[in-house]
Amino acid sequence: MDRAVGYALKLDAAVAKRLGWILERRGVVPARLAALRKMPVKGTRLLDPTGPRRGPVDAGWMIQVNAPGVERR
Repeated sequence: MDRAVGYALKLDAAVAKRLGWILERRGVVPARLAALRKMPVKGTRLLDPTGPRRGPVDAGWMIQVNAPGVERR
């Protein structure tokens, strides 16, 4: 887990936010996701970057949930 989070933080904010959003839904302890949540990002990012820009926004992660069949919690 720590290695995956470390790599995401080195890549870019969109990757970090998507990974955090997914891990949170998989039940990962919020304390382990703190670094991903703190990653600065301007504007919202799409959960599915190839999908349309519509769907609910998870303001905590700055992710627009645009993947079919995925529910926001």
